[in-house]
Amino acid sequence: MLTQISVTYKVTFSQKAIKVLREFPKDYQNKIKESAKKLSTDPFNMNLQKMRTSEATHRLRVGSYRLFLLIDTTLKEIIITTIRRRTTQTYH
Repeated sequence: MLTQISVTYKVTFSQKAIKVLREFPKDYQNKIKESAKKLSTDPFNMNLQKMRTSEATHRLRVGSYRLFLLIDTTLKEIIITTIRRRTTQTYH
């Protein structure tokens, strides 16, 4: 019989991400905060995309916004480094 082990990650927002988040509409702020809560319980069961940049290891889509994440599996920590609205310039 298989048992599933629950691992909780600590999710934090960088100062840059907090500053950017305050500028978004309230409904998107709430959606982003809900997604952050879900990340803490099972980050790899969400629709994460791997990144090849030094500022983020993964990204998560929340509506028309992208959360850029640094995930440390050994420390069980996720840092939301920045949040950007999806435009043609988002990944440049």
